[in-house]
Amino acid sequence: MAMRTLDFARELLAKRVDPLPGVELKLADAVGHRLAQSPRADIDLPAADVSTMDGYAACAEDLTSGLALPVAFEVPAGQAPPSLPRGSVARVFTGTVIPARADVVVPQEQAEPQSNGTVRLASLEEEDFIRRKGELCCAATPLAEPGDLITPQLVALLGVAGASTVRVTPRPRVAVLSTGSELVPIAERPGPGEVRDSNGAMLVALANTAGFEVTLIARVADETRALHDAFEQALAKADLIVTSGGVSVGDYDLVPNVLDNLGAETVFHRLAIKPGKPLLTARLGGAWVVGLPGNPVSALVGWRMFARPLGEMLAGNARAFAETPEPAVLTKPTRNPGDRTILAPAWFRRAHPAPEVTILPWKGSHDVVTVARANALAIGDVGAELAAGDVVHCYQLY
Repeated sequence: MAMRTLDFARELLAKRVDPLPGVELKLADAVGHRLAQSPRADIDLPAADVSTMDGYAACAEDLTSGLALPVAFEVPAGQAPPSLPRGSVARVFTGTVIPARADVVVPQEQAEPQSNGTVRLASLEEEDFIRRKGELCCAATPLAEPGDLITPQLVALLGVAGASTVRVTPRPRVAVLSTGSELVPIAERPGPGEVRDSNGAMLVALANTAGFEVTLIARVADETRALHDAFEQALAKADLIVTSGGVSVGDYDLVPNVLDNLGAETVFHRLAIKPGKPLLTARLGGAWVVGLPGNPVSALVGWRMFARPLGEMLAGNARAFAETPEPAVLTKPTRNPGDRTILAPAWFRRAHPAPEVTILPWKGSHDVVTVARANALAIGDVGAELAAGDVVHCYQLY
């Protein structure tokens, strides 16, 4: 079977992944989530005609004579005023309600108070310095759309419109399973043939950085029963299961067979990319599985291009896989003579007149030293022969 291309595989997942069921949260706890349902205003905004300035509310036709007018009353904040008597004005302040019959506010800078308690006002047009009831939105108007990110400024809108709780898509729960009998905790000194579980630490950090909730972290030996039990444990705790190692074609690459035995539906296995060729995605019960290769650069590429956007789709971002890579000018020549798309560790920086990218000299998918200095992945198309100054496209890592 022909290997899937990078773009085809991402489009395939984009069509398959649905957001998690919505939950109700207090508004104060909802920042960073995406809306699962459109909240609606319970009042008009503004809720009444209000002044935009400290000054005097009046009838515009009363100002044309140039006469000083009596101040009938003052409108304190938070109170509804009586109707304005003819031939008089009312003292108002920014945000206070305009009395009925008034159709203009004259700022206090354009007012001349008189010693007898009257005030002479500049002649202005109707509607000047007044915000009309409902001019921002009317009651029952949707304030945002499902999938919109709840930002601090959206909180301000939802709060003033009375949405004390909102229905949001929860962040996905993530299980991180590092497979391999050779793995030891990073706090231990590895013995002969052993290696520290740096992938597990990296994937937990990446999940936390993405705003996901890590609910299970485990190291699993290359044994069928151990993997079977680990997946069943993860199913009870996670919406997204991310594994590293065990997805290639070696005798101890057991993840694909274990998933088959558990009844998983494999979406794809093996991609025409470098690094990351053995990558696997599957649907297992109510969870998604992304099986990453065990080499650290491959694991990072697989997380960035597949696990992270899949998690973002679960969290309500329907366009996570529609992200457009950013063009940048190469600082050094590069080539891809192979038959797979390269996703090379790179350093991206914003420069004038265009962003620049330097592809780092990496030694292979095991090169954790070089990838630690990368902030982007630069795409090298099959057969590409590029000179310094040519444009490539980049996915930023963070």
